[in-house]
Amino acid sequence: QLCTSTTVIALQCRAMEVPEAEEVVCDLQDAKPTETAAANIDDTAGHVSSDVLAVQVCVRVRPLLDRESSEGHTSSTVHVRLGGSTGVDSVALTPTGANYEDDIADRDCRRVRRSQEFAFNTVLGPESSQQDVWERLKLDILINKVLQGYHATLFAYGQTGSGKTFTMEGYSYGPGRGGVLDASSKPRARVHETAPETLGLVPRALKSLFARLNEFKSVAPAASSADSSAEEESLCVRLSFLQIYQERIYDLLNPSSNLPGNSGQMEDAGAGLRLRWDASKELFYVENLFEYECISLEDALRHYGDGIQRKQMASTSMNIASSRSHSLLVLTVVRRSVIPGSEAVAAKGAAIREVVSSLSLVDLAGSERAAATNDGKSERFKETVNINQSLFALRRVITALSRREGGHADSEQHIPYRDSKLTSLLQHAIGGKSYMVMLACLSPADKYFEENLSTLQYATQAALIKNEPVINLDPK
Repeated sequence: QLCTSTTVIALQCRAMEVPEAEEVVCDLQDAKPTETAAANIDDTAGHVSSDVLAVQVCVRVRPLLDRESSEGHTSSTVHVRLGGSTGVDSVALTPTGANYEDDIADRDCRRVRRSQEFAFNTVLGPESSQQDVWERLKLDILINKVLQGYHATLFAYGQTGSGKTFTMEGYSYGPGRGGVLDASSKPRARVHETAPETLGLVPRALKSLFARLNEFKSVAPAASSADSSAEEESLCVRLSFLQIYQERIYDLLNPSSNLPGNSGQMEDAGAGLRLRWDASKELFYVENLFEYECISLEDALRHYGDGIQRKQMASTSMNIASSRSHSLLVLTVVRRSVIPGSEAVAAKGAAIREVVSSLSLVDLAGSERAAATNDGKSERFKETVNINQSLFALRRVITALSRREGGHADSEQHIPYRDSKLTSLLQHAIGGKSYMVMLACLSPADKYFEENLSTLQYATQAALIKNEPVINLDPK
């Protein structure tokens, strides 16, 4: 089923960079969610009992690429240190001789390279598999929280070419219709040619979510027949998929929408969808965004695959398949149940309790240096400028929240959410009432020392933000 017109999508997401990031040393926060007594929904299947932090900040280091090795680069600057006796994972950056020599050319000489170590909830080294990432991030538990009625967000951040899209999708990319993979053609995802073990976090999340739904459907009839007073419950899942490209929002599931060309030309592209403010719910939403009701895993994967093929991709000098837009997949779970005994007090029939929660899966475009990626093309340069501006706005939000007393978003200090469409859509999640998992991706090559240091400093500041997840019970 297709829902058009004014579809309200609250995207709970965030990312992690700050301008002039401070060196921060912090304890891993253990904020616990708060529940409203009226919305105390039990575990759907009853087999996931472990808790998960309201905010998790994790790091993944990808392997060194063959191309980087052939150019003489090594991974001598990035060192993964797992738990051990302390139980805390960390990443250490150690500058090499070449990095020290670069200090001489630093224009303002404000940053002096030295060895630094950063601790996070989870650190995954180059040898980690996609399954390792899934398990270490406790995403099964996160999906259980969504089914209980909480919002949750998972997003990947890092410089271009650091492995974000592979981690989220898991698909390999090949030549487009022209048969040649170069700067003038759009890479295409090999959605149906991917081995199960390389599937990314999004396909795995879809699989886990629908597996839980099937368990619920099999358990619910048995419970109703055994206890006539049991609540009648129903669950449905709706899916939407959008991209933010050059500060315009495009629907990836609307086949009639005009998207930019392969080389980023905006002449034939539409103006994009409008961003609206819902004062009653205190959030931004995307007007006229397509939303599909999915009755099976196959439905969800088909829509996701269709959207992947439509999003803006390009080959650059730094990445053979580079995401040129921020993509946001949102799975909305609607859970309805009849309140027992309400027929006796309600003149219009039984009262319905409705809980609407969502899981937002976000693949952010990577920060990059314009000189390294534009390949002499004006459109690539415009893309880079817009990507960096959008991420800069996100960094300002993270910075402001991390400096608030207690890390909460309810003080009177101004937070610049409205500076970009990305931060507007992510307002509900950043320092808000949802679960968040941030995955910072690193490129191990020694030439990316500065980029890795920046990412780790920003991820550390993001860990200072505290969320207070609550179950989203419809007040009506």
